[in-house]
Amino acid sequence: MPKAAFVLADLEAGGAQRVILTVARNMDRGRIDPILVVINPWGPLRLDLPDSLPVHRMNVARLRHAIPGLVRLLRRLSPDVVLTTVSHLNLSLLAMRRFLPKNTRVLVREANTPSARIHGTAHPRAYGFLYRRLYPRSDAILCNSEYMKQDMAELLPSAEERMHVIPNPVDTERIRTGMDRGKNSYEAGRVNLVSVGRLNRQKGYDLLLRAMGAAGAQAPGLRLYLVGDGPEKASLEGLSQELGLKGTVFFVGHQDNPYPFMAHADLFVSSSRYEGSPNAVLESLACGTPVLAFDCPGGTREIIAEDRNGWLVPAEDIEAMTTKLLELVRNRAWEGMKDQSLLPEPFLCENAVRAYESLLIESALGLPG
Repeated sequence: MPKAAFVLADLEAGGAQRVILTVARNMDRGRIDPILVVINPWGPLRLDLPDSLPVHRMNVARLRHAIPGLVRLLRRLSPDVVLTTVSHLNLSLLAMRRFLPKNTRVLVREANTPSARIHGTAHPRAYGFLYRRLYPRSDAILCNSEYMKQDMAELLPSAEERMHVIPNPVDTERIRTGMDRGKNSYEAGRVNLVSVGRLNRQKGYDLLLRAMGAAGAQAPGLRLYLVGDGPEKASLEGLSQELGLKGTVFFVGHQDNPYPFMAHADLFVSSSRYEGSPNAVLESLACGTPVLAFDCPGGTREIIAEDRNGWLVPAEDIEAMTTKLLELVRNRAWEGMKDQSLLPEPFLCENAVRAYESLLIESALGLPG
């Protein structure tokens, strides 16, 4: 039975980490033998580590200090296949691939739209060079949306035949359990919006706050709850005060169980500047809460079906977001969608995890993908 090592740089509350934990937790142990390697194990998702899964904690805070030890650990474990995610870890391991066991296959999973991710770095030309130089060393490149695959293929045309699209798995049973454990924290008689994610530039919360400032003047009952922490928290709180949104926008911080916030909201709002395949959007749909989102570069448009589980407006268009939000509030458009799963079938956990299993097994056996 093939042995698969899943490698995470950390256990921060990010979508990439949640995907890998969901895949590893739900692997069919009769088909594949999974192990988890975590470089920095002190993040909030340490509470989500599956008890049934062997976990190797490296206890190293910085990735750059961990790579030699990671290579030694993988040589000792000698897995048939290694799967890493997020670009900095992917690049680091691929740079050291020659030191891994000869028969170990290396799969890399991309978490965000590559062109946008590279452009957002401090040194985009250098990062782009590393992608083109190192990603072709992998045995397979996993993309979580068709948009991402197309974007990756433009960057790495010679590696296109090794690119695979596997949707992010959504563990609806865990989400339902989380929903049942929580309470409704919202004020009755209001229109309650929620967004869940890291408070960073990618998630576009500055755009959302400006839309809320414009919409709130015409819909004073609007309330927005931002669930998450991140480097832009202080600046976003300052912008909220500047826009006069005190009592309208609430920063509730990281929540180990965000699902009650999703389930009891009237509407989830995704204001991202770019995405891969947004997990928070998928989880909101699994909670039965429709989504209003920017049609940003990435896979959001592959999830949202207009007027069936949500609505899209042009990317970074604050005026369009404001107008659509007011229209939805006026018509209470979400009422016909609430309290049922709105999640598209390919993202169901059993479907996506089986796709991961098949690719891992084919790679371990040296079969073409």
